[in-house]
Amino acid sequence: MVSVIVVHTWDDSQRRAFDKFANDLLGLAKGGKLPQGLQLKEVFLAKGKNLAVCRWEADSLDHLLQVASSMKPTWKIEAYEVSQAY
Repeated sequence: MVSVIVVHTWDDSQRRAFDKFANDLLGLAKGGKLPQGLQLKEVFLAKGKNLAVCRWEADSLDHLLQVASSMKPTWKIEAYEVSQAY
């Protein structure tokens, strides 16, 4: 398993699409219905900004990105494999 940070940024016209994506994703996570090999650990929303950061445990970065792209996001997504430094 790898730790992954995913950064979502969107403009105001994409807000509804992002909210639907986030609600669908959180529903899957809370219901234990995420694809095997993916665990959503934390979600942070920046106050007053169009920015969200998610922390995942995944079997691979590629698998996480494949699943994310299947949900057809229309905003910018950046994903990075990370290690805890502190």
